[in-house]
Amino acid sequence: MTEKTKLTGGLEKTVTWVWLENNQLKVEYYDFSEDAQNAFGNDIAYILTVIEMEKLYSVTKQNETSLIQWLSENFKSYFEIKNWLEENKIKFEKEIDSWA
Repeated sequence: MTEKTKLTGGLEKTVTWVWLENNQLKVEYYDFSEDAQNAFGNDIAYILTVIEMEKLYSVTKQNETSLIQWLSENFKSYFEIKNWLEENKIKFEKEIDSWA
């Protein structure tokens, strides 16, 4: 079982999780607010998978052991991480998972 780390920020009734899976960083934004219910008819999750892990390790000066701790100390939400990845031109894939 992969251990997920919950970040401290974000909007009410949302949560951001970060973890490593198959040597790739996963960042999940889970929204269980009324807005998600109204817009999608259900809860919704956005999941980023970082493709360029070597570049991520290089830019952050972290490794597989320290990356999650570094992320939790420097970012509070999915959107902060997503923006930072884009600014640093680190490629990632994005998927949307709605439980409709």
